[in-house]
Amino acid sequence: MAISRRDLIGAAAATAGLAACVGAGSGDPPTTTTPGAGAGTAAGEVYTLHSDLAYAAPVGRGHLLDLYLPTSGQGPFPVVIYQAGSAFLSDDTKTHGIQEGGSAAPDGLSGTTTAQSLSQRWAPHGYAVVGLNVRGSGQAKFPAPVHDVKAAIRFLRANADRFGLDTTRFATMGTSSGGWVSTMAGVTSGLPELEGDLGNPTQSSAVQAVIDLFGPTDFLQMDEHRIPGGQTHDGADSPESLLMGFPIQRDPAAVAKANPVTYVSRTSPPLWISHGTQDPLVPAHQSELLFQAYGKAGATASLTLVPGVGHTESYLASADASAGRQVWQTSGGSTSGPTDQPAPTYDTLLAFLDEHLKR
Repeated sequence: MAISRRDLIGAAAATAGLAACVGAGSGDPPTTTTPGAGAGTAAGEVYTLHSDLAYAAPVGRGHLLDLYLPTSGQGPFPVVIYQAGSAFLSDDTKTHGIQEGGSAAPDGLSGTTTAQSLSQRWAPHGYAVVGLNVRGSGQAKFPAPVHDVKAAIRFLRANADRFGLDTTRFATMGTSSGGWVSTMAGVTSGLPELEGDLGNPTQSSAVQAVIDLFGPTDFLQMDEHRIPGGQTHDGADSPESLLMGFPIQRDPAAVAKANPVTYVSRTSPPLWISHGTQDPLVPAHQSELLFQAYGKAGATASLTLVPGVGHTESYLASADASAGRQVWQTSGGSTSGPTDQPAPTYDTLLAFLDEHLKR
C-alpha cells in the first residue's frame, strides 16, 4: 500500500480557528515579544521573538509570521524566511508544522527544522529568522501560497526600519511543500500574476538566495519516479491535486504554472537543494529536475543527494560524517559533479547563506 502524506495527518482540518486580531499590511504591527534562550547558552539570550505578526488580513492562522531577531550584533540583519512542510494542507506551520490536537505532526511529514531551532543556531551569527504561515489548500488554491510568501516578503521590507532588517539580504527556506513555496518565491519575483494584491505593492518580493529541502517541483512527474511503495500523486485527493483544485493530470498546462522549473532563468537567485534518495513522499527526481533547469539557464545551484535517506533533513543536526552525500554544482552554464562529501549540516547551509547574502 502506498504511503500518503494525507494518511500521516489523518483528518487534520484544513483551516484553523480565527486568529487573534492583529494589524495587517504596512505600518507598525502590534507584536508579542518574548526573549528566547539559545541552545547551549547558560545565561544570555540569542533572539527576541515577535510572534503572530499579520502580513495580510488573517485567514485562520494563515497570513501570520513569527520574527526572531538577534539580541547581539549590529543590524540591519539579513533575513531567512522559513516554512515547514504540510503537504500544502496546513495554515499553521510556523512553530511545529501541521497541528493535530495541539501537538506537532509526525516528523516524516514536515521534517525536524523549526524557525525557533534555526534562530537558536543562526541568531548568534547575525541572522533574523522568520517562521511563516501561508493559507492551506482547504482555504485557497494555487497560486495563493505564492501570493502569501511574497506578501510576507514585502511586509518585512516595508517594516525593515522598525525591526532592523536588511532589505537587500533576504533568503527563503523550506522543507517539503515549504521548499516548493520557498523556491517559487525565488524564481517568480516580479511576475504580476504571481505577486498577488495582499499589501505593500511598492516593495520588492525578490530574494537573494533559496534553500530547498526535499520540495516538489513538477507534480506531473511524481508518480513516474516514485520509489516502490511510495506515495501516489495523480489522484483527486493527493496534496498536489488539492492545491490545484482538480486532479493534476486533467490540466497539464495549468499545473505547469505551479512548477518552479517553468520560471528558472539566468537571473534566478542562488539555490541550495538537498534530497534523500529514498524519499517515499517526494521523489528525489523532483530536485534533479530543478537543478537541471538551473544548469540549463546558467544560474547558480547546488544539489545534494543523501543516499538511503527518506523524507527528512534530520542529518543536518548531526556531525556524523559517515552518511555520505553526492553533490553537483552548476554556475554560469558549467556543471560539475558528482563529488562524494560528508553529509551536510546546518553549518553547511549557514556557509551558503554567508556566501550569497554577501555578509
